[in-house]
Amino acid sequence: MSTASRPAPGPALEHLRYRLRRLWRESGEPSFRVISRRTGDAVGRTTVGTVLDCHGLPRWGPVELVVEALGGNLDQFRELWVAARDEAAPLDVPISLSMEKEPREATAVAGLSLADLQSAEEDLQDQAATSGRREGEARSELLTALEVRADLAEHLNELHERLGRERGRNEELRRRVAGLEAELAGHTDRIERLQDELREVRDERLILQEKLNGLHVRRAELYFAWAREEEARRRAAERARREREQDADALERRLVAAEELLKSVLASRPREDRDE
Repeated sequence: MSTASRPAPGPALEHLRYRLRRLWRESGEPSFRVISRRTGDAVGRTTVGTVLDCHGLPRWGPVELVVEALGGNLDQFRELWVAARDEAAPLDVPISLSMEKEPREATAVAGLSLADLQSAEEDLQDQAATSGRREGEARSELLTALEVRADLAEHLNELHERLGRERGRNEELRRRVAGLEAELAGHTDRIERLQDELREVRDERLILQEKLNGLHVRRAELYFAWAREEEARRRAAERARREREQDADALERRLVAAEELLKSVLASRPREDRDE
């Protein structure tokens, strides 16, 4: 597609582009070649440039690898990418999805009291903090492993070139190449394990966040119910006060009327009756 015919990017894509470029800058603006090496050459230099330029929405796979190589938060960038994808190709939500029942956990949360909520929130926050530390440690270890693998791959390529020039006659060099290949394979396995661990930790953190959100909703419901009850009590007390005041006013009027009646009766009696 030519530049003239390319549609203008939407705000979600612009946001994704800015965050990618910001991440690249905060990482020290490494060259596309260095980033490609960190991915184990799974993403070429040209593709790295395409991802960071982000003139059109790139596929998630290369974005994920580039973000990971720069030490970014995959969950945040996945949300940005999905938003840009939805912007470019929105999906129609089936009616059946909007009518699904809430999971059983929501029913369990609905029965919690404020004291139970406080305890549950503290427990989930501790779990989330532990999960966050695990994610940070795994990400740091993954970046180190990616750097080591990139260095090993570069060194191995150099040795392959030397071995090629010597037509494979250098036995010592061949042993070094075999050793480096085994070490590289070991690092690749380690990287895959760390990536799996990161995915598990992120999934766990998302589940914890969903549970915390459910607790927050329940807390809001309890506060609303308490406020509603307090308002009902206040209105009942106000109504009772007005009724008491009305009863007192009515009683006072009856007393005044009785007093006036008594005065009238006394005033109408003959003088001699009054003298007696």
